[in-house]
Amino acid sequence: MNDPKDYLLIAHRGERVLSPENTLEACKLALKQGATGLEVDVRLCQSGEMVLLHDPLLYKHFRELKPVAASSLPELKSLRFSSGNYRYPGKICTMEEFLEEFRGTVPINLDAKFWGINPFRFAKKIINLVDRLKIRDQVWISSFNPFLLRQLKNIKPTVRTGYLFQDPVRVYQMIDPFLDSDAWHPHYKNATPQLIEKAHRLKKEIYIWTVNTEAVMKRINGFEFHGIISDTLFRTRPFSLNSRPDIEVKKANQPGKK
Repeated sequence: MNDPKDYLLIAHRGERVLSPENTLEACKLALKQGATGLEVDVRLCQSGEMVLLHDPLLYKHFRELKPVAASSLPELKSLRFSSGNYRYPGKICTMEEFLEEFRGTVPINLDAKFWGINPFRFAKKIINLVDRLKIRDQVWISSFNPFLLRQLKNIKPTVRTGYLFQDPVRVYQMIDPFLDSDAWHPHYKNATPQLIEKAHRLKKEIYIWTVNTEAVMKRINGFEFHGIISDTLFRTRPFSLNSRPDIEVKKANQPGKK
């Protein structure tokens, strides 16, 4: 049975019940509750900044059909999350604000939301910021997009990347040798003994998503993995709803170190 001290418990977009996903407040709360790593989504807005948002449209949280890519940062900053009765209502933040806030604390997985075939600008922005903040050992960048992962390695071979995949697994594995990815991020349904064995043979780190129930945890518990990405399982420590999420985040093990 895996000991929780041996793998990262990564909060998927932070604590998404008490605060809006992908906000500083949500991530602080997740760490306070027991997460030992953070996963957030990043995408480009119209004015060229990287912002933390999962969906390409603003409808889910703001009831607007406008694309994030067509919205400037001042526009995005003026929005207020409309869905959910959040105890701690946060605001949209930039990737730079997020990384500055959690620099030198816990391992961070940036889920890069880019679906084009020419990702140079996107990849360069992420790498430049990670380099400027000197947090290369703290951060790794994952994506479903093989063009982006390949571009990241072309620009900076030492950048750490993770290949996100689900069915059809064989197709993803056929593409992976061209990407030089450092980690595999399989959906829990695709995490099999054969896949885990192959990953170890290829010296890939393994981060399984999205593990939200004890039943799923039991299913994968015999595997050797570096981390799980979860919406719920980090909620293990006593937590007062009356406390503010302005916490001091303590240092944790870096990704890939068991």
